[in-house]
Amino acid sequence: MKRVLVANIFGIGDVLFTTPLLASLKKEVEGVSIDYICNARTKAVLESNPDVDSIFVYEKDDLADLWQRSKKSFFSALSGLFGGIRGSRYDAVFDFTLSRKFGLAFALAGIPKRIGLDYKNRGVFLTHKRKLEGFEGKHVVEYYLDLLDEAGVRPAVRETQIVLDESSQNWAEEYLRNRGINKDRVVAVIPGGGASWGPDASRKRWRPDGFARVADALTERSVQVMVLGDGAEEDLCCEVRDNMAKKPALVENGLALKEYIALLSMCGLVVCNDGGPLHIAVALGARTVSVFGPVDEKVYGPYPPNDRNRVVSGDEEDCRPCYSRFRLPECDRDIRCLSGISPGVVIENCLELLEKDA
Repeated sequence: MKRVLVANIFGIGDVLFTTPLLASLKKEVEGVSIDYICNARTKAVLESNPDVDSIFVYEKDDLADLWQRSKKSFFSALSGLFGGIRGSRYDAVFDFTLSRKFGLAFALAGIPKRIGLDYKNRGVFLTHKRKLEGFEGKHVVEYYLDLLDEAGVRPAVRETQIVLDESSQNWAEEYLRNRGINKDRVVAVIPGGGASWGPDASRKRWRPDGFARVADALTERSVQVMVLGDGAEEDLCCEVRDNMAKKPALVENGLALKEYIALLSMCGLVVCNDGGPLHIAVALGARTVSVFGPVDEKVYGPYPPNDRNRVVSGDEEDCRPCYSRFRLPECDRDIRCLSGISPGVVIENCLELLEKDA
């Protein structure tokens, strides 16, 4: 097995959950070359990864736009993508797409060993598969690492990772310096995240005034607070700012993902919800305090669990976690698993981690 393709077209956290598998393959299989197929947004978390040799980008929305504008261009783009895969003559693919269509495409590309999870019998074209009802009982990373057994490979690495290039690190240092922020005393507060849930993203988000109280407590201890979010979360970040007793060092919603990652790498602590920003911070080795509501942190939380990455959850609610087998039920309790979490508990965890860093 000298040439391997890994396919994951989902969100940032899910792609990061595959990085222990990538590292294990590189460590255990001498001379192996690993290529990756992901969506455009997640490419930035893989570009500098030493375990990834080349990246294919599959962007569903772009292909849909092409279909509307030009059928010829659509088929040309699709043919170019899968023609490149076929021409690479892979020995195996680790297929995490949970998609029958991708399974067929990899079969037609002539990949002899097709390894993946068989969800709802969508794995009909997989040659080596494990049944999946949903991720439950253990972390997603463990489900992924289990598939190494199908290739006779030992799971030698159990940490997620992002590797920054030197130019990104230099950019982040200059960004902070130009704004008078001490990189040794900076904390990120991220009230958004959960974008992969679309209209249900708010079900993952702790209340803005809670984040504001945490930011106030940190500011009182001479920590400089950055409130961060993506372009769609500007109002949310401004709401946190407006609820703070003293304004944060900055509010930033205009960064490209690579810049965002570089900035998080400078932070001594990241305070956030369940979502991509959390998993970026964990993969960078940052200390984190994250707030979890409907989702089971034992399955989707920081990996591997350790005291550097604290989770605060509304465990007093007997209905949590309610997200199960990729389904989120309606909530008739006003999302108390999140809204009932006290700022004091989050602040206590933040201060404990900062004291350890002192």
